[in-house]
Amino acid sequence: MKVVFALVAVLLVAALLLPQVAAAQETVALAVEGWRQETRNDIVYYRCASEICAAGSVVSTKRQPHRPAVSLAEFETHHRGLAKQNSGSGNVITARVTEARQRVIDGVRVIQISREVEWTSKTKTFTIEARLIGKGKSFSLVSDSPKLEWTVNNFEGFLRRMVDIAGIEGN
Repeated sequence: MKVVFALVAVLLVAALLLPQVAAAQETVALAVEGWRQETRNDIVYYRCASEICAAGSVVSTKRQPHRPAVSLAEFETHHRGLAKQNSGSGNVITARVTEARQRVIDGVRVIQISREVEWTSKTKTFTIEARLIGKGKSFSLVSDSPKLEWTVNNFEGFLRRMVDIAGIEGN
């Protein structure tokens, strides 16, 4: 009887702990026409694989720690620090951050910032990086491409889908 009780207790503890572990490792992947998907280190990458998204475009998403109190100023300060730290190092000539903004879409707070990186190869990358903060979960959404208008179009195209996911209540 003691063995059965101990086994039930172990199973109950495992049942209570496992859903929390699984939620911490949750990866959300979207099926998006024209984009090739791969997942590495809990980051889902979408690489342009057709004419509808522009060659060289990459969009990525990742579940983030849920920090609903993070402010636009904190987000901007963090990204300005990263740009300053990376300018002049490695293959980066300069990294500039612009257009920090915040908006709410269907109850999901979207904090975003734009970045332009000039590389030693004489190319540029335009990036929009965002944190989507829903009621109980948060995600990052990053769009990169060699042209600003492509970056914006790709970002806005993925944003709607990620807002829907971030807006779902629960863990």
